[in-house]
Amino acid sequence: MRLERRLGIMQGRLVPSRTGELQSSPGERWPEEFAIAADLGLAHVELLAERVADDSNPIWSTAGRRAIGGVVATTGVAAPSLCMNEPLSTPLDGADAGAMLAARLTPVVCELPVRIVVLPLDEASGLDVLDWTQAARGVRALAGRLHERGATVALELNVSAADAMRFLDLVDAETVGLCYDVGNATGLGYSAPTELRLLGSRVVHVHAKDKDATGSNVRYGTGVVPFGPVLAALHDIDFEGLVTMEATRGDDPAVTAEEHRAWLLALDEPEGP
Repeated sequence: MRLERRLGIMQGRLVPSRTGELQSSPGERWPEEFAIAADLGLAHVELLAERVADDSNPIWSTAGRRAIGGVVATTGVAAPSLCMNEPLSTPLDGADAGAMLAARLTPVVCELPVRIVVLPLDEASGLDVLDWTQAARGVRALAGRLHERGATVALELNVSAADAMRFLDLVDAETVGLCYDVGNATGLGYSAPTELRLLGSRVVHVHAKDKDATGSNVRYGTGVVPFGPVLAALHDIDFEGLVTMEATRGDDPAVTAEEHRAWLLALDEPEGP
């Protein structure tokens, strides 16, 4: 499937940030983002759950989920993935923690077309902080519940490919894969193309951002992420999952997103004879 049909954007990146932070919910402007995404030709918007639960987020209420479903149907822009940031602030440190998170997410995956739940294990839930066995139990408990509802967990891990595979082996669940963030990996000093080839089919989702040498999020093509080799590696491993742009907004978020989409698609064009 061509990248154009799998390329979307993180929720909150098509309107100005409410908080001044890069990772920020769009608040009441969330329907506007789906309309903008449709105008730009983006295939999906990845829903965002904040690191501290916000009851005003429409994913947490029946009425809100119905509203999301209606906007998805009207705009034709899918909502197939959700980035669940709560583990960044609340440790996922055991089966009970995983089960509690699953209980909150179950209505979301039941009532919305979410099939990928991205779970960043960093900060409070980083593998440099948690006991790996306890973290694996938490992931396994979460994934087991969500699998019953047809959803897969994609872990975002800021560790090497070798360590990521070790942790996945410890989790030992067929419905758990990796969300590979090419910007974060490059910023940590890893070769994203090399790691993607090592990880192969364990990569089920991709976050695309560019970073400069200081680690700041920058416009595509101005940072240090080798996007050409990254896209080549994704082709080599037959990756057909979603690619979510998690990029800087620039001065005008919609204009920046349009430029980023065009840049990635041009870079992904097959070479001529």
